[in-house]
Amino acid sequence: MRIHLKFIIGFIGIISMMLACHSPSNTGDDEQSQSKAQSLPDSNIIAVNQPREISIRSVDLLSLPDAEKILGEKAHVSDSSASAANGQLTVKRTFTADNVDLETRKKGNIYFMFEEFDQDSTAHKIYSDIKKANEGHPGIMNLSGVGDEAYFHSDGENFYFVLVRKDSKLLRMKLSKITSHSSKAEFLNVTRKIVADM
Repeated sequence: MRIHLKFIIGFIGIISMMLACHSPSNTGDDEQSQSKAQSLPDSNIIAVNQPREISIRSVDLLSLPDAEKILGEKAHVSDSSASAANGQLTVKRTFTADNVDLETRKKGNIYFMFEEFDQDSTAHKIYSDIKKANEGHPGIMNLSGVGDEAYFHSDGENFYFVLVRKDSKLLRMKLSKITSHSSKAEFLNVTRKIVADM
């Protein structure tokens, strides 16, 4: 009788172990994996989808018609890119004149770069570092009433350059190869227009 009872208790123990192996631990793992799977899309929405929405708007900050006003002639978009990583959004576009200027034998290019960071301090540090690196060169002029801080730089012969910070955003724009059609006035007007839309 005792042997038969021990056999029954042992059998119940084996059944209990089998049930334990097939339910509680696996259920816990499934819930953990499901919670991980659910958290990943949320983080991706913050890190990727939101900057993508911003980048679509940011790509159009400098339009082709405005680029043509600066160049003073017909042009086209020769390069364009947008990326978002590590809390930073970067949009780049290059506009190139369709033809070589007969007077200067140059073909103008506008290099546009828009950046947005998580914090204002990051943008401010980058702005300060770039400005400090160029302070020794002639042709630098601070721009008042444009963003939070801004300066214009030109050697009067080869390029126009502007750097603007507004909150956590940075605008860099450069006209390379000044031609007889290039307009400094339009360069500054378009800069103000872009900053107002940033």
